[in-house]
Amino acid sequence: MDKLFNEQDIPLAELGKLGLLNNGKPSLSSEDLESLLSGHRTNLITFEDLHADGIHINKMDAKLSLEKSAEGEFKIQIHPIYREAKKHPLLLESEAEQLEQGKLTHVLKTYQQDNGKRKSWIIEFDPETNEFIAADPDKIKVPAMINGEKLTDMQKDQYRNGSIVELSDGTKLQRRASSRSGVTANREALVYSLVLDGGISYMLLRSLRNLFGSKSQQKDYTEGYQHALRDMQLRQRNTPVILPSFTANSGEEVYKNQKKDASNTQFR
Repeated sequence: MDKLFNEQDIPLAELGKLGLLNNGKPSLSSEDLESLLSGHRTNLITFEDLHADGIHINKMDAKLSLEKSAEGEFKIQIHPIYREAKKHPLLLESEAEQLEQGKLTHVLKTYQQDNGKRKSWIIEFDPETNEFIAADPDKIKVPAMINGEKLTDMQKDQYRNGSIVELSDGTKLQRRASSRSGVTANREALVYSLVLDGGISYMLLRSLRNLFGSKSQQKDYTEGYQHALRDMQLRQRNTPVILPSFTANSGEEVYKNQKKDASNTQFR
């Protein structure tokens, strides 16, 4: 599956204002660049001596993401560390508190829209930026296989809705909008597979963060992972085309882009 964005979509002028250009090219790590193109957020980046709109910032830590406006313009979104978290309008006070305290990884909220149709949002909390993030489960792209194991319909629903998915080899993973790769796992790497146009497309996700709140060290790679990796490398050598990458998470939005009049929603 193709990335959400191409490298030419990145507004270089905006990166230049942030001091992230080197000889006309983005001076980002390969992992952060991949995150931008996949529609994810980067890791925290330290910016120094910024000048914009008459404002001077000596030093600031923030994450970046790439978004396309309704007018078709590509913009770099800055996600700074907020002093106080602004509660998501769809959350109850108790739900917001549990997310902030790390007692919950996410909350699935479903309500009835004005047109009578039901709508859901998966809301999580990013402790690094002190911000609530929401994703539309209808827009989550779910792999057909992970580490060569075909996902069941139940596992696909678990992935889509932000729950932990467990494979038969003991691999556990969870889609996380706040993670640079869009997923966390009890392994450092995963191989995603997607059936596309009669063929198989692969994506290797590396340097994954551990599962949220896990006190156990990430485990060694499994036989399924090794086999899927060899299969991916073999197909890449024998295929004269560039395999499209897979976006582990898309449809991510911050609460301010959602329905403004949340007070009139009826939760189910």
